[in-house]
Amino acid sequence: MVFLPSITPATSAADAGLKRNRLDYSRHLSAEARVRLPNPIKSIWKAAQVKAGTINMGNGDPHHTLYPICEMNFVVPSIDEHDPVQSWRSSTGEQNIIASYKDDPCTLSLRTAFAYGAGAGLKEVRDALANLNDRIHSPPNHTVSLSLGNADALTKCFRLLGDPGDSFLCEEFTFSAMTNAALPLGIKWVPIRMDNNGLVPSDLERILSNWDEATQGKRPHVLYTIPCSQNPTGSTLSLERRQQIYQIAHKWDIIILEDDPYFFLQYDLGVSQSTIQQYGYTRAMADVLPRSFLSMDYDGRVMRLDSFSKIVAPGMRLGWKLDMLTDSSSQHPHGMGQAFIAELLGSDGWGVDGFMKWVSSLCNEYQRRRDLFMDVFQQKVAISGFASAEVPQSGMFVWIKINLEHHARFSSSQTPTVTGANLMDELFRKLLECGLVMMPASTFAIVDGTGTTGSHINDRVNFFRATFVGTDETIRDGLAIFGRTLEEFFI
Repeated sequence: MVFLPSITPATSAADAGLKRNRLDYSRHLSAEARVRLPNPIKSIWKAAQVKAGTINMGNGDPHHTLYPICEMNFVVPSIDEHDPVQSWRSSTGEQNIIASYKDDPCTLSLRTAFAYGAGAGLKEVRDALANLNDRIHSPPNHTVSLSLGNADALTKCFRLLGDPGDSFLCEEFTFSAMTNAALPLGIKWVPIRMDNNGLVPSDLERILSNWDEATQGKRPHVLYTIPCSQNPTGSTLSLERRQQIYQIAHKWDIIILEDDPYFFLQYDLGVSQSTIQQYGYTRAMADVLPRSFLSMDYDGRVMRLDSFSKIVAPGMRLGWKLDMLTDSSSQHPHGMGQAFIAELLGSDGWGVDGFMKWVSSLCNEYQRRRDLFMDVFQQKVAISGFASAEVPQSGMFVWIKINLEHHARFSSSQTPTVTGANLMDELFRKLLECGLVMMPASTFAIVDGTGTTGSHINDRVNFFRATFVGTDETIRDGLAIFGRTLEEFFI
């Protein structure tokens, strides 16, 4: 799902005292976006939805009486269980069946779900997700548009905002599958320094204030960031840093692409039981979840990308886009996924509060696995002194630092015969031979159009990304291999 700023930004907000004017963001659009015309067929389709009972003889899709399906049943955990995730895992809890029908009443009729639709997604689903996000983020004056997952949405954002030769900003380590998608468009990435707490605002300000358009081209006007459980580092931006980054974006007129698939997976939250009892899970979780860039977006410069992939299932490929571009390219998201989400969040399914109860229970289970990972890591790995790791506040990943300075062949000189990158590659291959895969930091380092990593990162590739969301057995066995292999590598 993508939250898009409305044409007219919000005119009331209490934050930061920034002056709010009627802003024109057309300068941020790419040449492709400027010349793109609406799909005329979709325009007529949308007009036909306004008046109920309109006879449509202009459509090109089969009549619903010829659909070879009349009903879909989804078996889901009962949200009435005290801990629905644990009950579901152990097969001890009740199950519910939520259904979509073609000819009987339901939240989203299969007649609608399986017909051609608008690129933004079906109204019933958009309304349900807008309700969820209004209650979590309270965004000023934004609209919801659906996508085929965050990857689909993000690549379209690149096309919407980027021209060949443009420079975009991002963290120096990031999810390379996404940033590499911008390179064939001629977009160049400008990496921003990170520390244990994520993107460093002062480095963002330094880059923008020192930018020389005569030698570097147009100043960057887009920031791509993963603020919660940043992939791969697992860092989560504090509220103070988010506010600083937004202030910098306001100052330099930067569009923020807020890619936040791990937003709901937060740990050590201290959710108030009294708030749950009095107001429900949605209010209780909203009180303790991090504040998003979207929630403070009184300028209308944030495009937020949310996803069900980490809280329902990766195969959902439904994100919370860019309507006109989608109408003339990939078309609308798949009807089956939209039907499921509509029924799940509808009155006969979990509803929004039941969904947030599931999220709360899921956080508890992932927190348990994170704690197990860190306990085993201390016992099997950190005790040697050859590796260390911060405890992640959210998400799925631990960013493990390899202390290469303890290796006999490591040199910190300007012209080493064996570099840290060489040693990390050697260690990766040794782990692979021993039956363990962890993702090396070099995989996530920002590269240029030729696939080359800049020198800015060479002294900070001594990390591995490891996931803690596997089974207990995977965590114990994997870290045992990691600890043994590290000792063999260093000694």
